[in-house]
Amino acid sequence: MSIPVNKRSHGELEVNVMARELCAYTLRITANPKKFPVDQKSFTEKIRDVAIDIYTLCWEANNIKVDNRMDRYLRRIELQEIAADKCNTLCALIEISKPLFHLSSKRCAYWIDRTVNLRAVIRAWANSDLKRLKPKAEAD
Repeated sequence: MSIPVNKRSHGELEVNVMARELCAYTLRITANPKKFPVDQKSFTEKIRDVAIDIYTLCWEANNIKVDNRMDRYLRRIELQEIAADKCNTLCALIEISKPLFHLSSKRCAYWIDRTVNLRAVIRAWANSDLKRLKPKAEAD
């Protein structure tokens, strides 16, 4: 029996690995002109930009050293929340892409599943930070 994503323990860099893999997958499939035609370039670029944003937000949040400073703690939590919100945006864009680009249900389900799993890991990471860092930051 498998453990739900949001109940698993996650390695420190797992979020970045998952975000990087989702970004690379998104860039790879949207680079196919047979599926994502050049005449829909602006929409395709929006999809790509959101995937890149998710990765860079996770990267930036992970590189904030929270050393008992409330401003750093709040910035890290904010970046995590924005990254999770961008996962929602990517899911919506994938849903629009399905009929627009005649994508298979299987491909969309896989792509959305990766995005939703990443969102759950980002939220678990943020909750872990809340429990671990908030009391430290408030003490100062």
